[in-house]
Amino acid sequence: MSTEEFGPRQRAAATKRKRTIARTVSAAALLFDAHGWYGVTLDDIAREAGVSVAAFNRYFATKQAVALAAYAPMLLPVVEQAEANSRTASATLRAFIYELAEVAVQCPVLTISLLPASRDITRIGDEARSTSAEVVLVDFDQIAELLGRLLANHQNNDDNFKEVSEIYLSGLLSWVLKHPDRSGEDAARLLLSQLL
Repeated sequence: MSTEEFGPRQRAAATKRKRTIARTVSAAALLFDAHGWYGVTLDDIAREAGVSVAAFNRYFATKQAVALAAYAPMLLPVVEQAEANSRTASATLRAFIYELAEVAVQCPVLTISLLPASRDITRIGDEARSTSAEVVLVDFDQIAELLGRLLANHQNNDDNFKEVSEIYLSGLLSWVLKHPDRSGEDAARLLLSQLL
């Protein structure tokens, strides 16, 4: 349903919601860039964005979710390019791994956020809170699935490589965090030497 189908109050609420999300994502990026993953709390982000913690929680279930939203603009082009070319030769696989490794090196907060170990799932009753559908994220599962498809295309078969790709993706992200002095090219070469 588009905003044209809403009345003035619904359009105003939708505009306010978009502004709140944009302010929150912008504040998160600013704080993460200045203080890193461990130096920022959800309260810090809410305060910097000028929103209440309750408003923050309405749109972002976890610290990981807001970090993924904050750095989605860095990661989305890499994922979209690989998805657009996922049926082509192994050059797409290589390019995807090199670009992903470079983004991971440039942004340690994003790298930490992508790691499955950083998932801080908050349970309310029997249901896990989810991030607002209005927020654009690229998460570990999406990247692992894409990497699995690229591996399958490289191998010229239809096998599901998602589980294998999850292991290699976790390894790449962990290696980048453990070797902050190394380049994305080093990380990509290491992963490709294991995969191909």
